[in-house]
Amino acid sequence: MARTSTVLDTLQIATMEYYQQVVRVINEDNYINKRLLKKSQGVGGGEFILAPLEYGSIDVTTMGEYDQITLQPTELIDYARYEWTHINGTMSLSEKKMKVQNTGKAQLLNLVKIHSKNLARRFKIKFSTLLFVTSHEADDNMSSLYDICATYNNTIGGLDGSTVTTFDWNPAIISLTSASPTWANIVDPMNAYYIERVLRKIVGTLTLGNEKPTLILTTQVIWDAYEQVLRDDKRFEGNYRADGGFDILTFRGIDIAVDDNVPDGYMYVLNEKYIGYYHHNDFRFVGSKWKRAELHHVYYSELNWWGGFGVSRRDKQGAVVGLPSDYDDLTLTTS
Repeated sequence: MARTSTVLDTLQIATMEYYQQVVRVINEDNYINKRLLKKSQGVGGGEFILAPLEYGSIDVTTMGEYDQITLQPTELIDYARYEWTHINGTMSLSEKKMKVQNTGKAQLLNLVKIHSKNLARRFKIKFSTLLFVTSHEADDNMSSLYDICATYNNTIGGLDGSTVTTFDWNPAIISLTSASPTWANIVDPMNAYYIERVLRKIVGTLTLGNEKPTLILTTQVIWDAYEQVLRDDKRFEGNYRADGGFDILTFRGIDIAVDDNVPDGYMYVLNEKYIGYYHHNDFRFVGSKWKRAELHHVYYSELNWWGGFGVSRRDKQGAVVGLPSDYDDLTLTTS
């Protein structure tokens, strides 16, 4: 028993270090997580995650020197409500390995290291799946970028704009689906669907004064099309940079990055000032101590995250839909 306790103490110390590595992997998995997940806002609890809304209007008027103040009650909707999402990962070791086979600390630590790498892979896949999903399963209730940027339903955080306010909560969506532009179209400066024209339209729609999008996420095909037109015009060097392993292009100072989870033909145009992650203060990638399962001859440790993804202004987000999904001038042979 004493040996088991010593081994568990050793595993606990090592596991906490491995969990820190797992969190780093998740934070750096894709470009939007790199920018937003580390800035996640803590929430104390409650039935829902409450995200402050930046909507509503209060009457402002000019007054004469002796005019009487008129007080009119104005009701503002202060918060959007988002469901809690629980992401859990577990590492486990059998009692046989720990006690019967007398594996030894070094081998057990190596097993935990391998398990932690698998845990990091599972966690980052789950985060990406939830953030980019276009069709939710029963337990996948976290708002996705598709819900926020590419769905025209005038809702936000469980609130229906058609019944609770006259404010338009819809994002700006440009649909090119019926036009079906090809790769050749979007790299042709004379074509109506030239990629810079598309970018100009969606960015211009979402720009008001100094308020403009801050990040564009798209597919490799569309990113490559924009890269080509920049190279053709000899403007590539001034609009490219590497950021922690990610290749970034810019349009009017707005970063454009690839994410493999973006649906084919899509471009998400985001204003990060109004979107972000939320987490429960007690469950921001919290690891548990190793312990024996009650009904199984297994020792395990858990990593837990409770939180969600929310938006406070959907009208500042947007999407382009129906862009080409492949390089139509190339044929890929797989056999």
